[in-house]
Amino acid sequence: MSKKEKEPGLPPLGPKYTWTGWANQQSYVAGFFILCGGILTVTFYTKLPNNPTALVAGILQMFFGALIMAIEYPFPGIHKLGVAYTNYYPRIGIYTLALAPALLQCPGQTGALCLMCAIATYLRAAVAGESAPVPRPKKGGKK
Repeated sequence: MSKKEKEPGLPPLGPKYTWTGWANQQSYVAGFFILCGGILTVTFYTKLPNNPTALVAGILQMFFGALIMAIEYPFPGIHKLGVAYTNYYPRIGIYTLALAPALLQCPGQTGALCLMCAIATYLRAAVAGESAPVPRPKKGGKK
């Protein structure tokens, strides 16, 4: 059998699967859940007896939820953060820090579980060598 002939084996696996879009949607929704959990925690802080960490955890949940949504929503100018935006390892670190206050209070635990899945998906994307796309300026745009 010559080298030009195909060897019997498995068919090609097809196009490479990208995990980035999946991780983006998971973390955006998780950020929304964490933000809503923080709002509920702060709103009903007075009804949580003997829980001194509730107010602090609620404020941190609102901060991290808004931060996660800001990172994941593709608004103009975020690509100027450079490597902190295009590399997924800083995101994984920030999102891991966001888990602690979200797991402290019940309203944020659903968002924390969603965020754990998003962290695992971003880790899979980072290990596969993916990075966030940097938007290119449009040709012939406004001057």
